[in-house]
Amino acid sequence: MKTKAIVILALSVSAGLPAFSQLKVKPNGYVGIGTNDPSVRLHVEGEGLVNSYASPWESALTTRVHYRNSSAYDLWNGYYHRNVFFVNGEGWTWSVQGHYVGTDSTVISDPAAVENALNTVLLLKGTKFRYTDDGPEHPSGTFRFGLVAQEVQRLVPEAVRIMPDSSLAVSYEDVIPLLVEAMKEQQSQIEELRITLGDHQSQIEKLKKRRWFRKNKTEELD
Repeated sequence: MKTKAIVILALSVSAGLPAFSQLKVKPNGYVGIGTNDPSVRLHVEGEGLVNSYASPWESALTTRVHYRNSSAYDLWNGYYHRNVFFVNGEGWTWSVQGHYVGTDSTVISDPAAVENALNTVLLLKGTKFRYTDDGPEHPSGTFRFGLVAQEVQRLVPEAVRIMPDSSLAVSYEDVIPLLVEAMKEQQSQIEELRITLGDHQSQIEKLKKRRWFRKNKTEELD
């Protein structure tokens, strides 16, 4: 009798909860995991894991898009009720609050000062260009601004990476510290010139006073 009561109680509790099949396939081909009502071709309610052993430069998870402005990845945040990050099919990324690079002192080694920053920056050449993949849908005259990777490689090889297809890519984040140190070097030179100019101005004022004194002395003698 007690066992029967427990079974009835369990059935009563479960009747009040939504029942989800482990895998749901709708007649339209939509697949749901953790949901009985998938709204897209693959709808997962809950966490997911890709445990990959892909070798270097191979993909743990691949998305193929076939339209220029398709989004390969979207991150929608329920707290803000909006997209906060996505990867565009053209190859650029967007995030609502930028991104950070982990350079905490506990995770880096062998820190060293950046030398000859100003001379290096003076040799870098900003370039206006178009991408060769830009199609007719791009507005006429649309340009980008950047640094040509081959030119950067000759001056700052640490900021350039060779990609799997042998093309070169520039890490602009690695160029920023170079710009910071170049500005500091330039500011130091400006301060030195300011001090030198002040000394010259002081000497000029002293010469003017001597000339004025000699002139007045001569007039008194006359």
